[in-house]
Amino acid sequence: MFHLFQRKKEWLYLFAPIKGKVVDITAVPDVVFSNKMLGDGVGIEPEGNIITAPCDGRIILVAKTLHAVAIEAQGVEILIHIGIDTVMLEGQGFTAHVGAGDIVKRGDALITFDREYISQQGKLLITPVVITNMDNKVNALEKMLGSNDGMIMGIEVKK
Repeated sequence: MFHLFQRKKEWLYLFAPIKGKVVDITAVPDVVFSNKMLGDGVGIEPEGNIITAPCDGRIILVAKTLHAVAIEAQGVEILIHIGIDTVMLEGQGFTAHVGAGDIVKRGDALITFDREYISQQGKLLITPVVITNMDNKVNALEKMLGSNDGMIMGIEVKK
């Protein structure tokens, strides 16, 4: 047939917000993430100290404790959570470069963090990148595990 009424698939591509080894979310050593309680995604074992926008979008959250930031793009909500149990640091070791409502381009600096300070506090640096509204906005999710600083996820967006 002619597929006149077939909808074209819409994809959102996410790039690593920080250089590092990309692992499946199930390998993140925190059950909230590994059991996908917040959604599906990946973890990144960071090599640097600057979190950048993984895509063009709008900042919808900067945690009061600066350990997490969320961006919305094409209706998809992406949470970047720096480290494990870093909320307990109450913002120490983190500097935000954006605020809620800011429009960002892929690669823009979002948060800088002090790797040494966070590690000295006994916190792991692995950084989950999670799609928090999977049920409402995602038809399919493709992960690029092991990649270093390129594309980490392809998301087929529900219309």
